[in-house]
Amino acid sequence: MRILRTTLPSPNYEGFLNQNLGLDAIKRGFSQANLSFFERRIALWQNLRHLLESSGTYAKSITSNNGVLVEGDEITSLILGEAVEYFCRSFYNFYAQDKLIENCYSTWSEVTNYYASFFSIHSLLRLQGRCITRLWRPGGKEFYIFPYDFLSHQYVICTNRVQGKSAHDAVWSIYYDVYDGFLYSENLHFETIFKKKNVGTPEEEIDFRNQINYEPYQGYAEIRDPDTIPEIIEKYENKRFTENEIEALSRLTTDPDYKYYARSVLRLIFSYKLLTEIAGMNRELDTLLCSRRNALSNFLGQANPRNEEDMIGQRVQVLMRLRGS
Repeated sequence: MRILRTTLPSPNYEGFLNQNLGLDAIKRGFSQANLSFFERRIALWQNLRHLLESSGTYAKSITSNNGVLVEGDEITSLILGEAVEYFCRSFYNFYAQDKLIENCYSTWSEVTNYYASFFSIHSLLRLQGRCITRLWRPGGKEFYIFPYDFLSHQYVICTNRVQGKSAHDAVWSIYYDVYDGFLYSENLHFETIFKKKNVGTPEEEIDFRNQINYEPYQGYAEIRDPDTIPEIIEKYENKRFTENEIEALSRLTTDPDYKYYARSVLRLIFSYKLLTEIAGMNRELDTLLCSRRNALSNFLGQANPRNEEDMIGQRVQVLMRLRGS
């Protein structure tokens, strides 16, 4: 891993800020990635900070007008490891929100559902070779890391697209800008969760989370009127799936009562799909995903999610090969 340029003017990289990688490029770029960073729990920011500091480069010199160009297959490996990490976090939150609504915590279930989507988006951005992170911790400003030449493992570090924004705003806006041009021809139903034309605004899910959790008299209907709880749970339980789950979920991404739930589970599945696409060319990732499946299956054995065969939580387990069909 090395620094190619400590001063890279923004006109040199502006064209790459929102450029998406095609599926073939993703698979080839990650094909030789080393997953030991995941096993050792080493984060991208740790390695990049050490690299930058060793050259005398610090936060104040990296701006929206001036980036740093770095190179190294370790960077690609670190990014892929974090894609797996955030996929697992999304999985955890998806089943947590199911458990919450089963036990009457409807509002907190919706907030947790937001985080299932949020972590999937972090995973999906990394599967585009991108990362939004703080390099100097604790605190410090956010940086945007993205491919300059993905197949050569060259990346830009700058503050474009993240400066002056919250971490959540930056993640959602970059996700939609990057994936809006992405094509996953294997199943076009996934476009409902990443094409801009299929959502009101990129910020709508942040706004919904903020409204129900922070605004006075919004959300928390279950404690204001406990008699509504059976109706809430019944509405949740009425959504059943027996086949063509992805197509069925894609139709629900605009349903007023179900759209954010449908989007979160589709993003989780989509992240898994892309990881398995890469694993077809990367034996280390294939081995790691097998290990993660075992761990996630064992986790669910302790968490005891709903076991009705046609509930989406059970169908996700089948899709991810955590259990038989």
